[in-house]
Amino acid sequence: MKMKYSIVPARAVSDPRLPFGAFRTLAVLCCYTSSLGICYPNQITIGDVRGVTQSCVAKHMRKLRELGYVVDLVPVGKKYPRAFKRGNRYFIPTFKDDVPPPLEVIRTDILATERTPPDVHI
Repeated sequence: MKMKYSIVPARAVSDPRLPFGAFRTLAVLCCYTSSLGICYPNQITIGDVRGVTQSCVAKHMRKLRELGYVVDLVPVGKKYPRAFKRGNRYFIPTFKDDVPPPLEVIRTDILATERTPPDVHI
């Protein structure tokens, strides 16, 4: 089953501080979120979905963090042998004052089959 929709924080739609590119990056992140608002796509994957470079995604992520649309979480799991660090893990708050769920809940959070990310057509 292919994903048919994602939930984007409504406050982002009318935020004049949020550039259009950063909004689209937020929308891609929302395609990957679980029901708890947790996602962990890497920036290259986000860029592939958007059709932009990883450096462009990194710039948008900085803006999204600054405005409170993305909260970095501590990654769980093991680091790959030659990797710089463990993968990214993000919390996308629906409302401005939402807080991430406790780590015990995050560790057991899974992505439902109907929330499978979109196919990337390059």
